[in-house]
Amino acid sequence: MTLDHASPEARDTVTGTPALIATFPFSRAIPLETLGGVLGRKSLRPHEIDDREISSQHALLECRGATVDLTCLGSRNGTFIDGRRLAPKECVTLIDGVLVRIGRSLFVYRDRFIGALSPSEPLGDLIAPFGLRALARALTALTLRPTSFVLLEGETGTGKELLARHVVERLGRKTPYAAVNVASVAAGVFESQFFGHVAGAFSDARTASPGLLTAHEGGAILLDELGSLPLSLQSKLLRLLDQREVLPVGATRPHCVDVLLVAATNGGLEKAVTEGRFREDLLARLNIARLDLPPLRERAEDIYAIAQQVAVRHKVDLDPAQVEVEALERMLLHPWPRNVRELESTLREAATHDPRPGLRHWAIQRILGATTQSRSGLLQDELVAEALALEGDNETAAARRLGVTRGKLRRYLSKKEIVT
Repeated sequence: MTLDHASPEARDTVTGTPALIATFPFSRAIPLETLGGVLGRKSLRPHEIDDREISSQHALLECRGATVDLTCLGSRNGTFIDGRRLAPKECVTLIDGVLVRIGRSLFVYRDRFIGALSPSEPLGDLIAPFGLRALARALTALTLRPTSFVLLEGETGTGKELLARHVVERLGRKTPYAAVNVASVAAGVFESQFFGHVAGAFSDARTASPGLLTAHEGGAILLDELGSLPLSLQSKLLRLLDQREVLPVGATRPHCVDVLLVAATNGGLEKAVTEGRFREDLLARLNIARLDLPPLRERAEDIYAIAQQVAVRHKVDLDPAQVEVEALERMLLHPWPRNVRELESTLREAATHDPRPGLRHWAIQRILGATTQSRSGLLQDELVAEALALEGDNETAAARRLGVTRGKLRRYLSKKEIVT
């Protein structure tokens, strides 16, 4: 079966289509329907993937209803799922995000791939060949309607400030621009710095100050670590969002401002609401225009491309011909709790261990440790049923026991009839 180039719109649907995302040394998406049921050198060649270490018939792909099974056909170079070599004729059910290695090539399986088959352009300075497409679509939707605020949520180190700069540019508010770390500003001075004050409002206020909001009229302000904003100021922020008005300290009348407010948080606002540290009505208002930046572990297909960008910045040579596929496989399997910051420090440390061009497996293992237990080996019917039984059918706890995300476990359960 050959790829139908005449109708790419059919692939960009809400449900998506099962696909393998080639992440190293090639970068492109391959819908499973185009492979004719066989994963091998011959079926990959039309997709411009020419890996001489891949057998002509390396593995068998079979769609069984909503599931996709992969069977190792006994290639001498092996078929690896999440770092574990399959035995000849061994069959596994692919789950979303699983890593497949054949020859010197790495693929990430996605059960609902959406969009063009070629890599996407960066979102500003955020490298995202495939893993930020949902975010890109959400951002495009924001540009179609006027908004004076955007909430960015993402773990520490995911690049929220880079995303903020891209958002303000896309929304036509590139300048003037300022970034404020809420946690680093004392609560006692934040109000006057942000909203401004009139002369004589307090003992040191000899002259009036317009405040950041008024000073950045027509532009944008990033409020980083929004969850640290004191409750006493949250009502004023809500008024700003609703009325586009600010009341400087000591003033008797508010005045209007036109500023795009981008608020960033590393999560936990819902918990802060339940604990009484964040206003529920403010969170509801912010959620109207919200962009979620996924962690690095959820977009393994982007890791090599990001690593290449980081390597250029630190003058490290990541020529794919000099990168051991096992080294990159180990990196794609790492959970990256500190996200891109940790990836950057790992590459710098690897270069100190081995300054030669490329990456060696031994150097990456020295930094990240040995590969953890295979995720794919854990997601088998009997083990999933056992985990659910042990955790009282609590899917979150069962997923933690199995070493996968709750989303992946739920997708697996939706395709299987697990009896507990």
